[in-house]
Amino acid sequence: MSWQRPPFERTPRPDQPLPPALAGGRRFNPLLIFGIAVFAVAAFYVLLVVVTIADDIFFPGNEFKIGVSLPGVDSGENPEAADINERINILFLGLDRRVGVAEGTAARTDSVFVLTIDPFSKTAGVFSIPRDLLVEIPNGSGGYYEDRVNVVWETGEFVYDDYPDGGPGLIKDTIEHNFDIPIDNYVILDFEDFIQLVDEVGGVDVEVPEYVADYNYTECAGCGGYAVEFAPGMQHMDGQRALAYARIRKGSNDFKRIERQQLVIQATAAKALGLDLFVPPTKAVSLYKKFKDAVQTDVSDFRIPGLAKLAQQVGSDNIRMVSIAPALYPCGTCRGAVQQADWDKVAELKAQVFADGQVQKEAAFLELQNGTDQEGLAEEVAGVLRKQGISEQSMLLRDAAAVQTSTLIVDLAGKGHTAKKLAEWLGLSEDTVVDASDPAAGDFIGSEGDIVVVLGPDVRLSTAAVGD
Repeated sequence: MSWQRPPFERTPRPDQPLPPALAGGRRFNPLLIFGIAVFAVAAFYVLLVVVTIADDIFFPGNEFKIGVSLPGVDSGENPEAADINERINILFLGLDRRVGVAEGTAARTDSVFVLTIDPFSKTAGVFSIPRDLLVEIPNGSGGYYEDRVNVVWETGEFVYDDYPDGGPGLIKDTIEHNFDIPIDNYVILDFEDFIQLVDEVGGVDVEVPEYVADYNYTECAGCGGYAVEFAPGMQHMDGQRALAYARIRKGSNDFKRIERQQLVIQATAAKALGLDLFVPPTKAVSLYKKFKDAVQTDVSDFRIPGLAKLAQQVGSDNIRMVSIAPALYPCGTCRGAVQQADWDKVAELKAQVFADGQVQKEAAFLELQNGTDQEGLAEEVAGVLRKQGISEQSMLLRDAAAVQTSTLIVDLAGKGHTAKKLAEWLGLSEDTVVDASDPAAGDFIGSEGDIVVVLGPDVRLSTAAVGD
């Protein structure tokens, strides 16, 4: 066995410099350091992209604000209002499937409406579509055929063999094709689900506007009929009675039935929000899971807390209810109770729900004064504004006291967003808008409108943003 003593190394004296290897410590490769730094920055950037996108999906309108603008990263800074593609649009279908009938049984849709939420302006709307409306339905081969909207889900679910996503897929495609409304999710429920939902919130209080009754009403298969009647005034309804009020048609028509459905929807929303069923989010998740097995939906569990928070912010007072019933007329060549639509009028009604949510929130009453020699200018402008969601009932038309050289928009009620949008829609600059403190507004103090628009010859209807 042999061994060798390690070489002797003398410790340097204090007055001698250290060897280069010891003087500089451990040496690092500069390229390696740069590569690690680049990787760390890239990983953080990817994480930021993923987090902000997820935040946008799961907490719409309540995103985390990072305060900087980076490609692919949502800064969390939102506009004042969402366009139709930025809204959350959920299609609700009420099946005419009676209590006691198996879930797999074919049924038509007794009610069809789209719930739309603007996550930025914190407003919402319900857009109701009468069940007898004649629409174009995809035939599964790239073409279309016409039938009533209430047969669409049943056709996709039980007639077509392989339509993508079956009944829900067909009704979503039909709504998007006929109304140009992108549908994000759907919820399908039947009579029994509806009764349970209303009972879960402890019943609802509905202001009944007029007497309605059915003396042979039934909601279950094979059951005998019984009398239900509703007198005008506030009435508390449990699930079964609320369903009866929303369904009966005796002594009225389908349009009146839609009005009653909207009253029940509004009352249910008000009750749920008033009971704080969506706060904290765990309550919303618990309520959702309870009914998820009963209803058919593609709303993800992960989205419920964010949607619940958004619902609480919207509240029941900022939900606008609109039906397209005023735009329908009987089909003279069709068999049965089929309705056709005046699609120009449908577009105006649609705009009342899907147009600028901040304008909807301000709910300004407009006074349009024709300050030109052009006869009918105020009527033309009113037509443009109807396509932007301003209802006919929200406008007063009259002639101005004198001919104007330019348009003046006077905001008398602090509804500045609407005033600026009016200038945009009429092809004018924001300088056209003055508030009540401006000397130019003096002649209009005491006017009937929240905003007075005195139309001059500079109005440019041809460049107005109609339908955007």
